[in-house]
Amino acid sequence: MRWPAAEVKVDADLVAALLHSQYPNFDGLDCYEVAEGFDNSLWRLGPDLVVRVPRREAAVTPLMNELRWLSEVAGHVSLQTPLPLLAGAPSDDFPWPWSISTWIEGVPGDEVSLDVLGRSAHTSATFLRQVHVNAPPDAPRNPYRSVTLVARSTAFEERLDEMRHELNHEKVFSLWLTCRDVPIGDRPAQWLHGDFHPGNTLYRDGELIGVVDFGDLCAGDPATDLAGGLMSLPYDALPEYFRTYGLDDEAMLQRTIGWAVFLGVMMVSLGLHDRPNYLSIGQRALDNAAKLAEDL
Repeated sequence: MRWPAAEVKVDADLVAALLHSQYPNFDGLDCYEVAEGFDNSLWRLGPDLVVRVPRREAAVTPLMNELRWLSEVAGHVSLQTPLPLLAGAPSDDFPWPWSISTWIEGVPGDEVSLDVLGRSAHTSATFLRQVHVNAPPDAPRNPYRSVTLVARSTAFEERLDEMRHELNHEKVFSLWLTCRDVPIGDRPAQWLHGDFHPGNTLYRDGELIGVVDFGDLCAGDPATDLAGGLMSLPYDALPEYFRTYGLDDEAMLQRTIGWAVFLGVMMVSLGLHDRPNYLSIGQRALDNAAKLAEDL
């Protein structure tokens, strides 16, 4: 898996033109690029705002879902979230919607030590427990996160085959097979962050203080998000993580392991090709998944 190429050039001139034509009250504020994400280019605007501009068409639906739904979900979580404040419209120079959100000052979780990550077990689980409430019937569905593990089988096998020489193919595939077919049952779909991993968390003074990038916000199986704990935490922190969350469903734990395997392979691939910090995230997910499966 590779980091997708930008389909449009998002530069300082474009962002300045969008802001000036639609929100001229921000003229004069410092504005500079801080990150190029999987879907969006992020521009710091003044001391407390961030402009998010899609770098590819696939980012548009997630951005619109975030504009519509994040304030509802964020209303019952205790960590900071980048609340959308203003919606930007397409222009003659740019084909898609964009947004202005609150800026959260912090260090991304993929840039802090494992000890710091380990101390976030309680806070991470509390956040997910707050997010995971029954979603309304019109909540968005995500073609990659709202689905079952079985539905991701082809994508998983293709990615694993691509890394046959980087991973223990037989071991990883065997672990995947033990979890892939575990049923969800008839439990109602719940809100998910949809992309809960260290790179989308923020730390300040060694404490988890915020979660960002809600573009994959959707209704689905909580196990999808719970796998983020296996990507983030050392193994000895997982008991506190699951205890705080209140996970007492073995089937959900097995699906959590399955999602950790799926996402772990994806992170290893991204880490080897484009985002070096993601390599340890993927390896941690796969190691934690294997140990948890042994302990079941």
